[in-house]
Amino acid sequence: MQQTLSSLPDILLVRFREAFIRGVIWAFIGTLYGMLFVTFAALGTEWQIPLHPYLFSGVLAGTIGALIYSSMRLAVLMAIIISPICAILMVYWSASIGPLNLLLIIGAVGAIAGGIYGRYTPNSRVYRADAKTLTGLTAGMFVSCVGLLIVNLYPDTPMGIVICIMCPLTGFLYVTMVPAFLKRFRHSLSATGNGALVGFGVAVFLALCNFVMVHSIDIDSTGAFHDLIHRVQDFLPQAMLGGLFGGGFAGIISSLFFDRWQDL
Repeated sequence: MQQTLSSLPDILLVRFREAFIRGVIWAFIGTLYGMLFVTFAALGTEWQIPLHPYLFSGVLAGTIGALIYSSMRLAVLMAIIISPICAILMVYWSASIGPLNLLLIIGAVGAIAGGIYGRYTPNSRVYRADAKTLTGLTAGMFVSCVGLLIVNLYPDTPMGIVICIMCPLTGFLYVTMVPAFLKRFRHSLSATGNGALVGFGVAVFLALCNFVMVHSIDIDSTGAFHDLIHRVQDFLPQAMLGGLFGGGFAGIISSLFFDRWQDL
């Protein structure tokens, strides 16, 4: 009994450190979720997608977030490759390149680079991207329904609050379902296919970030995309804060229920 009491401070210190690390990681992922959410919501309105913007953006944010999480090493590599290509396209394109064309071109480049990475990097966790992507898609669909319920019951709810609720719910649902999805779907694609999938998802995220960032520098020169950039700029701060706080809180809470890091 006395030995247990003497080791209690060390146990508490370990648990506090674990909660802090998970909180930081989940807060970072939540910030990415918020950026994806607000950008896809604006694009859904711009493209007149016949879905509620929160449903469209919630599903895609969950899916691409899972893709990025599938292989952080590939995500870093893609950032080095894709960002300069985006800059060159947006600077030297004869006319102002639209977001759809940019996503198609950059997505193709990302898929090729990711496929090569998956083919020649056998020790990477990228081979599990198929199952993780399906998990993110499923979690995004379920949680988007919760978001729609919130805005229908309380129409004046700020987007940041909605994201602060949806982000941790998506994370909890993802970590709960992903072990079963890994057992069932982890061999759906080859290593090359998984790499291409992650490369495409990361490239889409980076292309959107570059598009918004470049056009935000000179908002008056955005032409046809003026309203789109304004919508993103208006909601981006609260979306990122909502994802930051929601993700960070979820990470701390998850440390209380998941004693061990999942082998994903």
